[in-house]
Amino acid sequence: MEAFNSDKTIIHYMDRGPKNGNVIVFANSLGTDYRLWDKIIHKLPATARIITYDKRGHGLSQEPETDISLEDLAIDISNLADNLSLRNVTFVGISIGGMIAQVLASMRPDIVSKLVLCDTAVKIGTKELWDQRIDLVNEVGLAGISTSILERWFSKQYMLQNFDEMELFRRMLQNTSTSGYIECCKAISETDLTSFTSNLIQPTLVIGGSDDISTPPKLVEETARMINLSEFRIIKNSGHLPCVDNPEVFVSLLNKFL
Repeated sequence: MEAFNSDKTIIHYMDRGPKNGNVIVFANSLGTDYRLWDKIIHKLPATARIITYDKRGHGLSQEPETDISLEDLAIDISNLADNLSLRNVTFVGISIGGMIAQVLASMRPDIVSKLVLCDTAVKIGTKELWDQRIDLVNEVGLAGISTSILERWFSKQYMLQNFDEMELFRRMLQNTSTSGYIECCKAISETDLTSFTSNLIQPTLVIGGSDDISTPPKLVEETARMINLSEFRIIKNSGHLPCVDNPEVFVSLLNKFL
């Protein structure tokens, strides 16, 4: 367990592998923590230096005390990267983590040399949709929306076949701070990253789950088309979190890209 205090917030992170290894940083989705990547971490090259972390209000990281933006979340990991002297990073982001990745790569090309964007887009949903989500969380809490959220993350078949795992993900979601979840919802609702993403210069792998209803493959592909040096891949029989429901295929694509 490691912590970084940027004077703006305290970020919980894990730094694994040789310090002189090729660096891979992973940014998780809304309502999950750094354990989201557990199924693939041990399948990566032993020579890799792997950084996983919790964004504000998620996992063990500090809850936000004010409104936050995607730029704030990107600056958090930028500050952590500077603190750890990370350069030539392959940055892997899923969902809101993928939005953070797009902003960071645009702001700090000196840090990010390659991008992997998974089940994400330059704009996700509408302000009305996110306002409804926020109102519901305020009314019934994260526990009250956990079943509907899990149904957006995973296919019904996967949920039925992996009941115990689903209960762990339910707990992960419910343990997310309400303020962290809501502020990230607000940040997503107010964001269109077209101006950031259309100017990206990094080689980029864009991955979509074939059955994702949160960021459908067509939306993910449209984002890929904005990036000059991008390749787009679909993982069949996957929902919003292919690193969980199809880790072997996900890590195969990642390792080939690396």
